[in-house]
Amino acid sequence: MMTYNRIFALMLALVLIVSPAFAGSSECGVNTAPGENVLENDADICAFYSIQQGETKHHSAYVPSGSSTLFVNLDWFIPQQSLTLKIISPSGSTYAYYHDTDLGGDKDAQIRTWISSPEAGTWQFQVYGESVRDAQSYSFEAKAE
Repeated sequence: MMTYNRIFALMLALVLIVSPAFAGSSECGVNTAPGENVLENDADICAFYSIQQGETKHHSAYVPSGSSTLFVNLDWFIPQQSLTLKIISPSGSTYAYYHDTDLGGDKDAQIRTWISSPEAGTWQFQVYGESVRDAQSYSFEAKAE
């Protein structure tokens, strides 16, 4: 029987090896404004990304007029690491700034929130490696409904 440490190491190796294979998959779409160029990294917001200590990664999503909800999901799978998420509205003001424990009270390696009646336009998201050892894989999704 495998020990917990061996299982954890196997899962970590799997995430680090398999993550690049999923980058650029086409299972999800990005909300873009007509004529708007999408950064290559954001061409598929369900892809895995990588971040290091002190690094900031930028993502964006277009919210069409009349959308009722903007769903935002950031997952990084290892609770010992810490990422933060800053959400900036299309008008340029900071909508929210989240730490792992802000929403659920527990450190669970995810930040998941819903924005009701979001402002139409391009929303900006900044993922920051607050406390990261080596490189940390994460997934990011922002979807207007």
